[in-house]
Amino acid sequence: MYARTLTLLAIAALLFCSCQEKKADYFEREAQEYTQKHCPQQLDEFTRIDSIVYVKDDAAGDLKLYYSLTLNDEARKEVMNKLGELGDENLRIVRNSVIYAKHKEAGVSFTYIYHDATKGDKIAEYHFTKKDYE
Repeated sequence: MYARTLTLLAIAALLFCSCQEKKADYFEREAQEYTQKHCPQQLDEFTRIDSIVYVKDDAAGDLKLYYSLTLNDEARKEVMNKLGELGDENLRIVRNSVIYAKHKEAGVSFTYIYHDATKGDKIAEYHFTKKDYE
């Protein structure tokens, strides 16, 4: 009886791990395909999405979204003054996104990274975990 229970637990653990690995592989492939088909893509006059990368780790993984902002000096100052609002908007998008439903169910983290298109400097980075978006 004990050996049977132990065997069933081992099989369940293997199935769980293989399902998690398949999900991680799916997220990675999905991000690569989106980047290849759609990036870079101009979203508005200032914002371009450059790539989406899924990073596997010991936890649920991290979906990294890389953006470039084309800003003149005045627009750069305005963006710098509204970084908190930009972070709030990104969190709202993650919370309400149907597209990321599978990612959220798996507990994936989301990282939004913004660079200056001209200078290459990092302007902002926002990281949201399951605790943030639930």
